[in-house]
Amino acid sequence: MINRRTFIKRYIYGFLLSAVLSSFYAFSVTTFDEVVSLAYSSIKTGNAKQLSDTFSNSVSLSVKGDEGVYTKFQVELLLDDFFRNNKVDEIKEVQRSNNSSSSFAVFSITSGKTTYRIFMKFFVKDKAFKISEFRIE
Repeated sequence: MINRRTFIKRYIYGFLLSAVLSSFYAFSVTTFDEVVSLAYSSIKTGNAKQLSDTFSNSVSLSVKGDEGVYTKFQVELLLDDFFRNNKVDEIKEVQRSNNSSSSFAVFSITSGKTTYRIFMKFFVKDKAFKISEFRIE
């Protein structure tokens, strides 16, 4: 018979193990379609943290004409601010391309009465697609 303390330890270890394994699965997005799908759902919910999981370490960012090259964390903060001020009411995929010369996706989002175009350019690093350029126009 297992005493209560052993049962609780096993329960906690099991929970922690499942949390760690599920986090590995969450970061195992590798194909172009998976990354575009994750970006779509992240933008739709305004989740800059989740969206930043698809970024390369350095991202060229343009938001309403303000441009720069930022770290992954800086882009997350800037997009979090954008999404906080512009709640996404609707999102549509306009175009996507994945070929040897370029990989990109274009979305159209509506926030209130304003429509924005989002352009994302991807590259492959360690067999995984990452966003290297993100523009909101």
